[in-house]
Amino acid sequence: MNEKQMLSISFIFSLIGILVVLLVSFVSSPKLYSISDLDKNDIDQVVRVRGNIESFHETPGLYLINLADDSGKITVVVFKNDEMDLTEGMFVEVIGSVVEYGDQIEITAKEIVL
Repeated sequence: MNEKQMLSISFIFSLIGILVVLLVSFVSSPKLYSISDLDKNDIDQVVRVRGNIESFHETPGLYLINLADDSGKITVVVFKNDEMDLTEGMFVEVIGSVVEYGDQIEITAKEIVL
């Protein structure tokens, strides 16, 4: 096999690899839930919700966000890695794990799209 054939084969396999990665990332996106659909059966599941920030509280290590959609409200816990510019009424999408705190369910955010 000559160098030109090897280059062509390498290019084809690189493209196939990129397409596979894109497909896997698209398929593995968490399911979008309405807030009212979440319950204790969803604990430890990764979910995606969208809503408006009703209020938020900033502490030295985290943000506590009260998020609401048309169906209900939930608290979202965001551990600080970077400063976030949050405002009440802002529409956000949250991807995170459902957890139980006290007797309520919350979401511990892994990603927030402003």
